[in-house]
Amino acid sequence: MSQFGVHQAVQNNHERWAIDILTLVIVLMGVQGASASSPKGADPTGRYLVDQERKPFFWLGDTAWNLFQIPNREDAELYLATRAKQGFTVIQAAIVMGEERVAGTTRPNAYGDTAFTDNDPAKPRLTPGGNPSVAEEYDYWDHADYVIERAQAHGLTLGILPLFVGWRGDGYKYLKVANAYTYGKFLGERYRAKPHIVWILGGDNVADTEEKRTLWGLVAKGITEGVAGAEDYGKTVMTYHCPGGNSSSNWFHAAPWLDFHMIQTWSDYKSIPGRIAADYKLTPPKPTGLGEGAYENGNQYKFTVNALAIRQQAYWSYLSGGYHTYGNTDVWNFSSYKGEAFQDWKLALHAPGALHLGALRKILGSLEWWKLVPDLSVFAGPTQALALRSPESDTILLYLSSPTAVSVRMDKIAGPVQVTWTDPRTGDRTQTGTLPPQGTSSFSPPPGWEDALLLLKRAAR
Repeated sequence: MSQFGVHQAVQNNHERWAIDILTLVIVLMGVQGASASSPKGADPTGRYLVDQERKPFFWLGDTAWNLFQIPNREDAELYLATRAKQGFTVIQAAIVMGEERVAGTTRPNAYGDTAFTDNDPAKPRLTPGGNPSVAEEYDYWDHADYVIERAQAHGLTLGILPLFVGWRGDGYKYLKVANAYTYGKFLGERYRAKPHIVWILGGDNVADTEEKRTLWGLVAKGITEGVAGAEDYGKTVMTYHCPGGNSSSNWFHAAPWLDFHMIQTWSDYKSIPGRIAADYKLTPPKPTGLGEGAYENGNQYKFTVNALAIRQQAYWSYLSGGYHTYGNTDVWNFSSYKGEAFQDWKLALHAPGALHLGALRKILGSLEWWKLVPDLSVFAGPTQALALRSPESDTILLYLSSPTAVSVRMDKIAGPVQVTWTDPRTGDRTQTGTLPPQGTSSFSPPPGWEDALLLLKRAAR
């Protein structure tokens, strides 16, 4: 039975989700200020993060690696305010960007201040006072404090990299085993009262040697002892950022400091479902997801990442059981890297893909997303589509990344099935009728759609 015919018959019953993003975030997802909405750790099942009140935390991230070094106060505020209004919950940024093609450990921030004395992370460059109007007072770390405080004011979690070492290991010229613990403890002590910080170690680098693994273990220990006064990893939330084609699970699944995993696929974003699924099967379970997507409008992949590719990456991440972090080729470096420039970063803040993720936040926010688990058995035949199913078998959410029809086993829903199509670009939804919970049904997206969401719910009696 084709459901597009049903869809056409009632197409005029189009329902616009006109709920304001911020209101919906507060009402449906338990966001009640930065202290409540910031990650506390993994839930008891190990499948998702929970906030300070042990409520499910929805991770929709953005990469702003150069946030602490490139923008001034006004531009940092513009960036944070915009992303918060768009529905993002996490900003991933390097407090020191060590990758030398875009910044480098020794590069001053927007006010001409560097992070370290003698380029040594064990010697943060600090000056008395912190008045931004007095250049002699307002040092690198005062500016970092400002950015961190403004993120908290906007209800955003910060995923902070202590020193983004880069895929070539540029940062290892300065961050070494000898100073790793001291630097970590400085960060932990300085920001111990900031519950909206998640620590992301690494930075586009493989931990393929014992020396690297030891170094990051020392950074983690320093941070935790700075925060808690003891080596108590229950008081911090940490992960590791790796380069494309890898996961933090490659090296740190058993590390006591690692709370959740982070994968990266770079240009091979079609491998997202498989890579998240691999982490999802690990024992003991830890939350996992995409920590850096292929950048919108990026030209470094030999193909352009358009809004469809942005939606595909995000929905593949969530429907595989993970979380997702978006990125834009101009925003992550604040137009400081001309080799991959597309448009000014302030314009790029409003790129279509970023706006479509606001719709994603509304769509998943209307469901008890934390209860849904990946289940490909709902499909009656081979498909590239993905599906989540509730434990009670009263909800199935399917993502069709192309306009290809799918065949679904209707007996996977307990009771009469209400069918709803949702446009991933806007969140607009259309109910197309009710079907019996038996046999199989073929579903085709509405004409003109590049991708689609199909919600099958047990109909109200």
